[in-house]
Amino acid sequence: MKKISAIIAGAAMFFCVQGALWAAGPGTTAADILKIGVGARAIGMGEAYVAQADDVSSLYWNPAGLALMQERQASFMYDQMYQGSTFQNAAIGIPLESGAIGGSLSYQSFGDIQGYATDGTVTSNQSAYSAVGTLGAAWLGNQWSAGANVKGIQEKLADEKANGAAFDLGGNAIYPKPVLGGTLRMGAVVQNLGSGMKFEQQSDPLPMDWKVGLAAVQMMDKKLNVSLDYTTPKDDSGYVSGGLEYWLFPFIALRTGYVANKTEGSGMRAGLGLRIKGLSFDYAYAGQGELGMSHRYELSFRFGEPRPILSAEERKILQQAKAAMRAQRYEQATLLFDSLIELEPRYQPARRYIKVAMAKLEGQQNQMVARQGKIYEPGINDGAKKPALPEMDDLEQLLNIGQPKSAQAPGDKDNAAPAAPQGGN
Repeated sequence: MKKISAIIAGAAMFFCVQGALWAAGPGTTAADILKIGVGARAIGMGEAYVAQADDVSSLYWNPAGLALMQERQASFMYDQMYQGSTFQNAAIGIPLESGAIGGSLSYQSFGDIQGYATDGTVTSNQSAYSAVGTLGAAWLGNQWSAGANVKGIQEKLADEKANGAAFDLGGNAIYPKPVLGGTLRMGAVVQNLGSGMKFEQQSDPLPMDWKVGLAAVQMMDKKLNVSLDYTTPKDDSGYVSGGLEYWLFPFIALRTGYVANKTEGSGMRAGLGLRIKGLSFDYAYAGQGELGMSHRYELSFRFGEPRPILSAEERKILQQAKAAMRAQRYEQATLLFDSLIELEPRYQPARRYIKVAMAKLEGQQNQMVARQGKIYEPGINDGAKKPALPEMDDLEQLLNIGQPKSAQAPGDKDNAAPAAPQGGN
């Protein structure tokens, strides 16, 4: 009996505290930890981050945003919530040549909860928590990206646990022309697809959301980011959120936004970001009505060699260079990789590829000379040296590129953010 009473007491505290903040609309959903936003930058921008997402917090907002990351990133966020409740999130994202992968772990603790027997007698304290582990992957196209997450969920109330799984699917489209000197992105995501969670005989669905967003990125000389989202939750009516970020200096950003839902969490958001080289610190404030204020603190690290987002023209060169390698046309591949380096010097994989192509070309030429019965000496015979770039007209004919270079996605050579505003904080 005491065990049952403790479970009831824990469940009451768990759902009353969470429900007051996250599910004030009609209907009931489980695993409300899935509604708690991740990333102090995103929170400070009014939680309007579906199309803006291009950092490791994309694992929460839109997995397609992982593909827009330029460097490896690790982050830790701490949220001092209300009535002794805390929330932590740790995440890591790794960009790949044509996409990215990432993972995160979120944990919400409700502290010790006093247990009571049915006769009102005080029993020992009970604990309650929620946890979510997420694995995500994203793919990058010429003017689009797509991503997916899989989540494992566990909730504990006293001695009882419930487990579940959820899935996210998201996508981005990138407008190919500059907008006020920046880039326009459109995003959409469906979050928390799954069968629900079950405690004892009580079963509730997951808080599935549909979201669409629009973001103008790196406008006004790469200083201003503006975003707007529309969300349709499973357990409430749709609402709008919006925000902006402005980099006063290359290392200081100010953020503000507004969430227009019908819960205690509706209202203003604000925050700031500090960045020194690969280290970032972000803070966000969110009012929670009668429950008080919520403060997010986040520390992020960026490491490893950068991977700029290639433009459509640059990706075409890369694809043709790889095709030339597969066809053993190493001289052509060397020319193409060299051209890619000219266009985007920061794209390190091209430098590795060109070394391989030149080594293959040298071996190919050695074999050719050997078959002719001659001795090949590097530095004397012509073929071993890196071929000179062709004239531009010849290169265009080789690549079949006759149109002007399109606007690049955020992170590329033309629209790359300065040291501070690039990517997420």
